[in-house]
Amino acid sequence: MKFIKTILALIGALVVAGLIIVVAKYGSTLKQFDSGALGAYMDMAGKVLETGDPAKGMIIKKKMTIPEGMSKQEAIDNAIEVMDEVASQHGLAMVDHKVMPRKNGVYTQIRSYCSPTIADYFLNYSREFIGFMPCRIGIIEEPNGDIYLYTMKLDLMIHGGKKLTPELLKLAKEVEAGMYGMLEAGAIGEEPDEE
Repeated sequence: MKFIKTILALIGALVVAGLIIVVAKYGSTLKQFDSGALGAYMDMAGKVLETGDPAKGMIIKKKMTIPEGMSKQEAIDNAIEVMDEVASQHGLAMVDHKVMPRKNGVYTQIRSYCSPTIADYFLNYSREFIGFMPCRIGIIEEPNGDIYLYTMKLDLMIHGGKKLTPELLKLAKEVEAGMYGMLEAGAIGEEPDEE
């Protein structure tokens, strides 16, 4: 028991020392960070540590419902139609899509959405935001026949660094609402009821 306490005390000391070094080195920058930055990074790190898969820390997925009486392809086509409607409500347009052949014969499609106006604002703020563009939704059929919709979590884009200007934050939240709204609507095959 004493050995375990010693190990835990050592780990605690290392964590504290690490935090002191980070604050000493990056303190002035950290003060400018968005208040949601720590939570966004902790959420991502927790998922990566839990699964060992970095992609799982950055992606949201929803299982798609296949309405009774519809084939899988009809349900996918319906989900796409609904997602495109939600996208247009948020100023996003479908700019590309690819159906990818897979060796095991299951369906995979990647759909890309963007708002040129919003993209321009973000690229003027930081050219590196190009890595987030265009926003994508993946439609993937699992070998067992289940279909999932995937998109990137936008937490790090919005909260992961210095606070965005109020205008950029508003635009980022609009993109987030559009992408997450598309995911929800596509998963159920219809636009959710407004509450």
